[in-house]
Amino acid sequence: MKLLLLLFFLMYLLAKSKSDDEVIPIAYESHSDSLVMKYLENDNYYTNLSFFWNNKNHHNMNFDCVLNNTIRTCTLPVKESDYQLMYSDVLYGCTARNNTFVMCGYKIPLLFFPNPYLISEFRPRTRGGNTTLSGYYLVLKIRFFIQYKNSYKQDQFYFISNLYDIVGYYETKTPDRVNLVFDVLPGCGYRTIIWENRQKHNFTYQDPHIERIDMNESVISITGTNFYNQSVLVAVKIDNNIIDPNDTISVDFELIKIKFNYSYPFSAKLEVQVGCCDYWSNKFEINYPPIPLSSNSIPKLKGGLLIINGNRLTSLPSNNFNTSVTVGNSICSIISTSSNEIKCNLPPQSSISNSTSLNNSTITVSINGVVNTNQLLLNYDIPYITTYSQVNDEIHIIGGCFGNINSTEIQINGKQVLNQIKSINNDETLLILKVQNQIYNFNISIKSNHIKSNEILVEVKMYARINKIPSIDDKLINFTLFYVNSNNINSIPTIKILNEQSNQSIKSISTIVNESIQCSFLISNYCGIINYEIVIGNQIYRSSFSYESPSIKKCDLNSKEMVTCIGKGFSYNFSIINETRIIISNQSIPFNNETDHNDENQSISFQMNEQYDILDELYLNVCGLSSNKVIINTIPIFKNVSIPNQFDTNGGYIIIIGKYLNKNTNITIECNGIEIIEKQCKLNNSTSLQCNIELNGPNDKICKVLSNNENGNMTVVSTFNITYKSPSINQTSIINLKQGGILTIIGNDFYYPIDKVTIIIGDGSGNINCIEPNYINHTMITCYIQPINNQILNNNINIKNGEIVFINVTTNGKKGGSKVFKYLTQSDEVHQYSAARNIFQNIFLSILIILEFCAPIAPQQHYKYSTTNTALQIQNYNNSTTKTAPQKQIHTNNTAIQ
Repeated sequence: MKLLLLLFFLMYLLAKSKSDDEVIPIAYESHSDSLVMKYLENDNYYTNLSFFWNNKNHHNMNFDCVLNNTIRTCTLPVKESDYQLMYSDVLYGCTARNNTFVMCGYKIPLLFFPNPYLISEFRPRTRGGNTTLSGYYLVLKIRFFIQYKNSYKQDQFYFISNLYDIVGYYETKTPDRVNLVFDVLPGCGYRTIIWENRQKHNFTYQDPHIERIDMNESVISITGTNFYNQSVLVAVKIDNNIIDPNDTISVDFELIKIKFNYSYPFSAKLEVQVGCCDYWSNKFEINYPPIPLSSNSIPKLKGGLLIINGNRLTSLPSNNFNTSVTVGNSICSIISTSSNEIKCNLPPQSSISNSTSLNNSTITVSINGVVNTNQLLLNYDIPYITTYSQVNDEIHIIGGCFGNINSTEIQINGKQVLNQIKSINNDETLLILKVQNQIYNFNISIKSNHIKSNEILVEVKMYARINKIPSIDDKLINFTLFYVNSNNINSIPTIKILNEQSNQSIKSISTIVNESIQCSFLISNYCGIINYEIVIGNQIYRSSFSYESPSIKKCDLNSKEMVTCIGKGFSYNFSIINETRIIISNQSIPFNNETDHNDENQSISFQMNEQYDILDELYLNVCGLSSNKVIINTIPIFKNVSIPNQFDTNGGYIIIIGKYLNKNTNITIECNGIEIIEKQCKLNNSTSLQCNIELNGPNDKICKVLSNNENGNMTVVSTFNITYKSPSINQTSIINLKQGGILTIIGNDFYYPIDKVTIIIGDGSGNINCIEPNYINHTMITCYIQPINNQILNNNINIKNGEIVFINVTTNGKKGGSKVFKYLTQSDEVHQYSAARNIFQNIFLSILIILEFCAPIAPQQHYKYSTTNTALQIQNYNNSTTKTAPQKQIHTNNTAIQ
């Protein structure tokens, strides 16, 4: 029992002594030039490090420790010469506590080996091989490991081990422990380095990079660096679309081959990228250029339409479209483009700027910056024929570089023929050939600029020509047939009208055979455009002819409102009448089915209706053929005259109401037996005519409207009366009745002469006359008020000083007035205006009078104002004497506009 207790006691002492020697830092830092460890004040701490290799101490380093309060910081300085010696398979150290030595030979855990410190990027090539890892504190024991990213489960090394060794040169006698060179295995993407002390460093293999792309038919070869040799970890994107892995032919570290068949008919720029382990390369552009294969020839000195044929001559519909064509140094203006054709207009090529010895130029096509790589030459002035067409007795040869009519030769069936060219257009693209009636089929070629064109076969077909345009009354229609084969000449021509369902053929009633065949067909009850087919033997010709279009000489409206139109192309045939329309106001109107008919003219009539606008143009449509348009000749019907407002000094306007009025309606207006010349009339519509009349008042007038009747004589069609407005007063100047003076009256519709101006006081028993009234214009008159004594004023005791009373104006029999005159008899301050306001009012009145004189003055009289500081004078230039206020001064300080 005692022995057991002793054993436990010894074990306790041993454990206690071991725990007393243990070193536990509270913080650890690794720097390029130092290692730093921190401890509590009373804890054990390292004072030096001893690096052992193969049981031999080969390097020692000492800590500098400083106590700061309760924390002890120990720093191990690291010099550049230390880097090569800081490696170990066993690490020992000396320890102390509170500056007291504890022990040496303490085995330090590898956890406290300095953290690796890299001084340059570590990015191996995907091919692997020798790769330098540069840094400090890199070597620990014999080896360290690289771990593969777990997501690359199809990696070639994944199933062998998640770790693999990187073997370094430190196994040699003189290793470089700052720049370690490792034989790295192939890989791609993201990886992790793990040291034996469990420290880690993440790195990636180098990104793939494309240097060149070659295209051969449907195979694309991508050359570059840092690709990978496992297809499951390699992807290729073209135009941002990942290519199907099944189209991968081969992958290696510097070369990838894929199948890619670009079948679009568009020129394009495509971006290619290679991805390895989800890391993508640079974008490399490949082009699928336009391929111009052929072009037509054009005249060099004239230029013309250039047509380029080929492949990929346009861009993708979703792309911006920018196409250009250059020929030599000249720009060809684009007209249209498609995937296999470009049309452009090439300007003339100067013989000076282009060597005459060179008759060709290089064609360059650029589509959105992608230029053709093949060479295509434009050869000038080479005649060529593309096709032909027959137009009656002419053969139209279509092609190019036909030259001019004086130098171009025609060869028919290998022999030159003369005088057969009818014309060549300026562009040299159309040659019209006159064909002899005996020629049916032939081979033709053209020789221009001493160069012979290709040869084509021309098959001349029979055609028919109608001898004259028939009228709807013609029954016998004559045709001439050309290019009838000799074996068909004795056959009887027949015609079939294709407008109807009937298959009936009409035989020619007479046939005359010369170089051409004249034939006649009995065709009746037709009109408009006729589609027909003529057959003679085994030859058929289809075409159409048109009957004469209807024409109208005139359309007249009579007193019964019946419209009759005279012309040609109308018919009494019932079937044709059913195909006849009269159009007016954009509507078809009914008409009498019976038409008058003679050798020269036909007529058609209809009843006029108010819903038709008589001013609109009228035309006929017979079987789809339209006539000329005419305006109906009308005799206006007058109803009455409307006068919306009374006339004033400027006159007024009237509205003449009627029917069938038009811009040619001729009217005369007379008032009191005198014709009114000063009038302006405008047509509102066919039922109203507005006339503005400048006719001075004030006397009312009896007027009448005259117009031409059917016989052309002027007759009265309506009468009306004109009445004029009475004068109206808006304001007057202010006059003190005790002093008197000139009174200015402003209003409207004053007429010359002014008969009388009366100031009506009270019940009218004490009226005051304003003498010597003068007409200034239709808005202003003046008169003179004599001073009034107190006795007269005292008799009007019912009127208060300053009260507004009625003033009446009689002008040429027209009376009008208003309660606007201020009855003023005192001069005390209560009823007087301030001096400043009186001055302003007088200035305003003077300006107003001057402005009135600037306006047109009445023809009867002319007046002149002269103003002084004491009086306002009016002079009548029509009289020999000057009228002035009798013996009285007019005080301007009492004259103002109210």
